[in-house]
Amino acid sequence: MLHSMVEHPMVEHPMVDPQTVRRIIVVVAGSAGAVVAARLSEQPDFHVTLLEAGPDHRSAETPPEIAGSSFVAAMALPDRHWPGLQAVRSPGQAPRAYVRGRGVGGSSAINAMVAMPGHRSDYDGWERDHGCDGWGWDDVAPWFERTSLVLHRAPRSEWGRVNVALAGAEPAAIGGVDLTRSAAGARVSVNDAYLEPARGRANLVVRGDALVDRVLLDGRVARGVRLASGEELEADLVIVSAGAIHSPAILLRSRVDAAGIGANLHDHPSFPIAITLGESPTPTPAALPIATVARLSSPFETDDVQLVPIDGIDRSAPRLGLLMAALMRSKSRGSVRLAGDDPTVDPIVEFGMFTDERDWRPMSAAIDAAERVLEHRSFALLGAVSDYDRSHDGVRAALGDYVHAAGTCAMGTVVDPACRVIGYDGLMVCDASVMPEAPRANLHLPTVMVAERVAAFTVDRLRDR
Repeated sequence: MLHSMVEHPMVEHPMVDPQTVRRIIVVVAGSAGAVVAARLSEQPDFHVTLLEAGPDHRSAETPPEIAGSSFVAAMALPDRHWPGLQAVRSPGQAPRAYVRGRGVGGSSAINAMVAMPGHRSDYDGWERDHGCDGWGWDDVAPWFERTSLVLHRAPRSEWGRVNVALAGAEPAAIGGVDLTRSAAGARVSVNDAYLEPARGRANLVVRGDALVDRVLLDGRVARGVRLASGEELEADLVIVSAGAIHSPAILLRSRVDAAGIGANLHDHPSFPIAITLGESPTPTPAALPIATVARLSSPFETDDVQLVPIDGIDRSAPRLGLLMAALMRSKSRGSVRLAGDDPTVDPIVEFGMFTDERDWRPMSAAIDAAERVLEHRSFALLGAVSDYDRSHDGVRAALGDYVHAAGTCAMGTVVDPACRVIGYDGLMVCDASVMPEAPRANLHLPTVMVAERVAAFTVDRLRDR
């Protein structure tokens, strides 16, 4: 699925009666919020304010680490993720850093750029099992083609040695994956694809360094937001798009009384196997870490395993590579809870991975698949595989994630299928937190699809009103 850049002509807005303007606040400018704000601002009688906790900048001012190919370099920028955010992946683990994008573009500005829609049955399951009417595969599939994202695959000349080895060992990896980048290799975040073409509109205001404390409620009606600075902004509609970690935190601070906020937290569990690469060539800090992914099926479900090769994962150890075995469907669930009412204090994040025993057998199958490819001659020529422990205790100790947090404001529980908070007026959530179950895919592209659809629903509903 290869897309070209979508042209966004400057929208000429006619004169609008100020009495009919609908004031909309969107929090924040990440993979969902930037999309929603850009789409809603296409309507001349909607005044949209997009609030971003981190820095704002035009596309031309994007730091080179973000514009480049390496998510490792992008994540190293201290002001582009939440520096104190930590999470416990599995019970017994110590809390470790959990990277979430901060600044315009959100996580789309620092992720691995892998773009895939997921499996048909993921979305059919949303509709069948979680009451998400209108979210089956036949409903969502056309919207993946309507996004303004730019997708290209990396030429083989850019593939690192671990990526080349996986392609040689596993036929399912040959061909690479779509990446959210231009033909020239530059990252295309939602700031580039959505906000930049919309910034000339008089009815769109983008404010950086605007940390939202809470939604202001009049009973069960949202009336605006309060920033951490104490400033209050009025609105007719508030759309919280702060991601699966911070969206529930904002709702909890706001005292939103809806069952399930912060529950159902999950991610794609991963087990890393380190490889010490042989002598030159050594990956450069700007090299592309991930160019291909092997999508496999365990004996228990279709397409529920990924093998992910990573080159240049640690800039202090340039000869370190990784092969990750990841479980794309898990039953275990965790939660996001407040550590306190201070918006500058990160919430308590506990994923509860492998608290459901049903996850052990498919994860074991994922590690089996990794071991099979590591025995291939392409890996034998690559370098030395480090020792690892695949016992239950060993997997728990080393367990990682994909930074694909989802589910904490789920459709069917916290929000309805239009992503309106159940029991409230003027309050919506739109981001990966509304996904009742994460699809078998990297979540950026599905999140953009959700945002495109929710924006369209919202325009239609406000027009009807």
